[in-house]
Amino acid sequence: MKEFLNNIVNKLKSNDYDNIDIVIGNESCDLDSAVCSIVYALYLNWQHNQIKCKVCTKDKRGASSKDDIFIPILNMVRQDFALKTEVMYLFNKLGITEGDLIFRNDYDLCSFLRDSKCNVVLVDHHVLAANDVFVSPFVSEIIDHRPLDKSRWTYKGDTRLTIEIVGSCATLVTRRIKELCLLLGKELQFFKDHIPCSQTLYSTIILDTVNFSKEFNKGTPEDEEMIDLLERVLMIENPIDERQRVLDELTKAKSDVSKLTASQLLRKDVKIVEDVLIPSFPMLVEEFLRLDDAVDAVREVLSQRECSVALLLGMDLTSGMKRDMAVMSPNNEDLAEKLDSFLVEWSSPSFELRPRDGAVRGQLRLSATRKQYVPVVQEFLRTL
Repeated sequence: MKEFLNNIVNKLKSNDYDNIDIVIGNESCDLDSAVCSIVYALYLNWQHNQIKCKVCTKDKRGASSKDDIFIPILNMVRQDFALKTEVMYLFNKLGITEGDLIFRNDYDLCSFLRDSKCNVVLVDHHVLAANDVFVSPFVSEIIDHRPLDKSRWTYKGDTRLTIEIVGSCATLVTRRIKELCLLLGKELQFFKDHIPCSQTLYSTIILDTVNFSKEFNKGTPEDEEMIDLLERVLMIENPIDERQRVLDELTKAKSDVSKLTASQLLRKDVKIVEDVLIPSFPMLVEEFLRLDDAVDAVREVLSQRECSVALLLGMDLTSGMKRDMAVMSPNNEDLAEKLDSFLVEWSSPSFELRPRDGAVRGQLRLSATRKQYVPVVQEFLRTL
């Protein structure tokens, strides 16, 4: 994996490529998005080398001939990588550092698409952010585990879609690679030849499904099937213990926000829906709001991201699972009150929100994550 990433950087610097295939995840750039971007780009590169004409490559291609390049882009600015504590932790275990990775602000994506023959694969999202709509005509494939949303669908008719509700996008990427390997007559060869890829996919599914916790209810039979496949590849002798060990390590890394400021916490894991900022914290919102500069940080980030209101989502796992939320808009309290009321009254199904201190509400429906809030926020915005 590290060698693949280094080769990409070297090719980009030397212009030694022809077609460009970009794999990019969502703007929150959590572990799922980061791993899926890198692993699927690496797979596409491996597949390309498996099926390209060896005879033509050897005898008929001149010395000046260039090859395709497959680029995984982490959809965040390089300066914010330190905020992704669980991503850094897992990559560091594999010897992959920040310098090996390609971030959204390293290159001008618009220039890539304008000046080169480009295809784009979207992983872990299919609704483009407002500043990314220019990517739509170049999208050739989408792999996502969110509910299908065609409200702003502008993709080509032949775009290949894998959009299914499962616990982790890494599950769908694992299955897609497995299916493509079978078409090549190589079954599990990619997974066996690229053990770091198998390890990162495995770890991501475990984290996203919270090790198939019944309390979270995020795992599906498809997630289980792909975990079983990866455990066979990795020859894990005691799956029960190994799954818990992986979850404990990644949960600890994700929750280690002791060195982050309130502003950094708001940027650590954030999604924007039109002008609604939805950050998710590895701590309760009531704890976040006790930070000295929390309210000022909310105001600052809303202004920077040109958003009107923030929906803060918190989770704590230190003594059983707890969730809470708060709606804040320092400059538009009326809008905040309307969104808060809309979420409290939502009943399909209810988030089971209960009053706590100030704007904070406890969330008794523990299985509801940001994925469940987003379509409700979209419905709210349609009422304005």
